[in-house]
Amino acid sequence: MINKIYDILPEFLQTILINTVKSIKKFFYKLSKLFRRFQNSKPEIIHEFNFNRKYGPLPRVCYAPYTSLFLSRLGYISPCYASYNSDSSHISKESLKTAWFDGSIERIRKKHLNYDFSECSLCKSLLEQKAFGSLLINKYDHYSFSRSSYPRIIEFELSNKCNLSCIMCDSNLSSRIEKTECNNISGNQFYGEKFFEDLEEFIPHLHLAEFTGGDPLIIDEYYRILQLIKKLNPSCSILITTNANTYNEKVEWILNNFKKINFNVSIDSLDAENYSKIRRNGDFNKAIKNLELFIEYSRKNKTYLNILVCPMTVNFHEMADFVNFANEKDICVFFHTVVKPKHLSLKYNRSDSIQENIENFKSLKFPDKTKNQKTNKKNFEDLVNLVEIWQSELELQMRKNQNQFRELSISEMEESLFKKIRGEEKFVNYKMQTILEKYKNNDNYKVLLSKLVAVENQKFIRYLREKETDELLLITEDLIKSTK
Repeated sequence: MINKIYDILPEFLQTILINTVKSIKKFFYKLSKLFRRFQNSKPEIIHEFNFNRKYGPLPRVCYAPYTSLFLSRLGYISPCYASYNSDSSHISKESLKTAWFDGSIERIRKKHLNYDFSECSLCKSLLEQKAFGSLLINKYDHYSFSRSSYPRIIEFELSNKCNLSCIMCDSNLSSRIEKTECNNISGNQFYGEKFFEDLEEFIPHLHLAEFTGGDPLIIDEYYRILQLIKKLNPSCSILITTNANTYNEKVEWILNNFKKINFNVSIDSLDAENYSKIRRNGDFNKAIKNLELFIEYSRKNKTYLNILVCPMTVNFHEMADFVNFANEKDICVFFHTVVKPKHLSLKYNRSDSIQENIENFKSLKFPDKTKNQKTNKKNFEDLVNLVEIWQSELELQMRKNQNQFRELSISEMEESLFKKIRGEEKFVNYKMQTILEKYKNNDNYKVLLSKLVAVENQKFIRYLREKETDELLLITEDLIKSTK
């Protein structure tokens, strides 16, 4: 009921309502913290998080286990995409009903009551870093007042069928990568007739059905589920996460038969050349054209469309451009937390260019008059804050490693460097020898060695493989200068 009232209010009244409720809840939360012993048993980080939530302090840390069901392509059932593991309920062994009411999701509920986030490593790490704005938990706070005993959200990830092979993806989520790596396309492996029968009990309770992949627009099973939704719960909202490289008769059927379709469009570069490098086999112009069609549908039906971006080492410099692009289209941009593959993740790679981008981003001023502009500004600031935390942690670790390695002798550090590239091609070994020979008589040679030894093995080898000797010497020269 509260959801419905909120949704029909004008934007300015929604903001006033949220802020008023938030202020009242904060006031009473402070009182309860003073007078109730159980509040004092909460970890301090949870208190701090509560005061930073969109809707103010809430009784539960996370509402995903009470309102959401995630169905992974591997058959595992969990509250969200970041909380399934080998001990999670599996669709081949348990029905949806058993998994929801008595399975591993109930186990997570009990753990959360004791502030045990051992099965929620992503949010646990972000909580510890106080990166509250990047928490996946935030997604489910909107359903905190739901009283249904059934999930209000189901996220379907039943198949890896996809027409792209993005550089940050893997065979689990891309059939095109699976075909290349394994000469096989497994698609939907676990969700058979029994699953679709069980689903009929859950669909009438849904507020939102989310479809991910692969790419949902080319997954046949999803059209079957959409038929069930049309029959059993036509008022259910639908969210489709797509790369926007597909538009055909089936897509037209969706747009013509449903009035509550929302879109998450994944696009990781606004530069056609960089887009093609990241979203391999993708067509930038086609994606932008389809994006415009989906925006037109959203405006006509008063639904929403977001663009989703994976900030990585290869596109971090474009993040501000996405905010401007989203503001221009009057849509929202959200930034994923990318932790793999490691060589692309901002969490595991530190560079001067990333630092320069952070400093530049912090000086930018974005408009914040509309709801979407405010969301985009906050999402951008949360991203920059998180990456800055990661870069600081990497800097501290690098210094720690350097200090540790400086205690070694020059010969020991040289031996360690060649161990890094043991088994690599001769040209890699040759480049390494060329660099060391050039700087062997430099006064800062030992400090240089300590810096090189501290570089992560994978990154170290990648540089030697991909960069020309002259470029490597320039990089090394910069390292030498930075020691003075």
